[in-house]
Amino acid sequence: MLCIDIQARQGDLSLQVNTRVANTVTALAGPSGCGKTTLLRVIAGLTPSQGLLTFNDVTWQDDTIIVPSHRRRIGFVFQDDQLFPHLTVEQNLRYGMERAQAAGVDIALTLAEVTAHFDLHALLKRRPATLSGGESRRVNIARAVLSQPQLLLLDEPLTGLDNKRKAEIFPYLAKVTRELQIPTLYVSHINDEIAQFCENMIVMQHGKLIDQGATAEVLPRLWREPLESDRSLSEAGSLINASVSRFDPIYSMIHLQVADQPLQVIGPKMPETSQIRLFLAAKDVAIALQRPTDLSIRNTLAATVRAITPMQGETPGLVAVELRIEHPTEPQALSAHITAAACDALLLETGAHVFALIKSARISTPSIFEG
Repeated sequence: MLCIDIQARQGDLSLQVNTRVANTVTALAGPSGCGKTTLLRVIAGLTPSQGLLTFNDVTWQDDTIIVPSHRRRIGFVFQDDQLFPHLTVEQNLRYGMERAQAAGVDIALTLAEVTAHFDLHALLKRRPATLSGGESRRVNIARAVLSQPQLLLLDEPLTGLDNKRKAEIFPYLAKVTRELQIPTLYVSHINDEIAQFCENMIVMQHGKLIDQGATAEVLPRLWREPLESDRSLSEAGSLINASVSRFDPIYSMIHLQVADQPLQVIGPKMPETSQIRLFLAAKDVAIALQRPTDLSIRNTLAATVRAITPMQGETPGLVAVELRIEHPTEPQALSAHITAAACDALLLETGAHVFALIKSARISTPSIFEG
């Protein structure tokens, strides 16, 4: 458990954060300039701050103690490339591990193991200048992992990469955060990245925490406090669990099951896992009272209305409709943003049985498939 109760000032930014972060993968989200990177640097001991900071009941900072950065055993992946240009990839990787050995840290993650995790064997003899953007990012993250961290800080590790390169590196990030079980704080502006592997989510604005909780709970309520200058992140939506049924190569169609109901998304191949997560943007969900026919929208899910909330501020005239996809063991929540006029015309009320029309469903990876 990471316990934070700190204050810091960086230029015009006044950072004030008081929270507890579980030992899992947590997204740190918010508009540019809100304090995300500053908070990571405070946690790492790279930016001065006041207050209390503990990790797993070990005090890193209080009124009398400030543990130096190198003794906190934190793996930090910055936004820009931090590889040593005069060293080979293998020498860069060994650098982090050798520093850990010199500090007397047990080597639980070996060079061979991490090289295999990140598929780096073919790159070991190359210099950083010869690497592609995706290859360089993989090496940066692998070096951080080889430092044997007890906490991993990833500051927008996919920044500057196109969707193809993001898709190449994303599986390796998932391996780090899940299989190696390293508690991780992951900074991102992109909901699809967050939905892919972050179990929890913290949202910041103006140096303060404005929301926190399970990712599946926070994503639907992003509209409640619009994030200035960050429309992409403010896109509220739902995180849906789906089972993969089959792949149709003729139509490049992935067939899924959501709470025993069929759903389809376009994709180039069969997903590698049988269980995936979908991000459904609330603005891409329509509502009908009867199951429609002769419609280009392919996905319709039977659901029950749980709540209807008028949306204020930047979205007057809209309502947020909270739906529930019924299932005996795994019911799921689904959000739809529709006009207040449509809501009144349909006479929607809590408990009504409706059909959610899914205009687009996005598999939670940087490559966005629509159906």
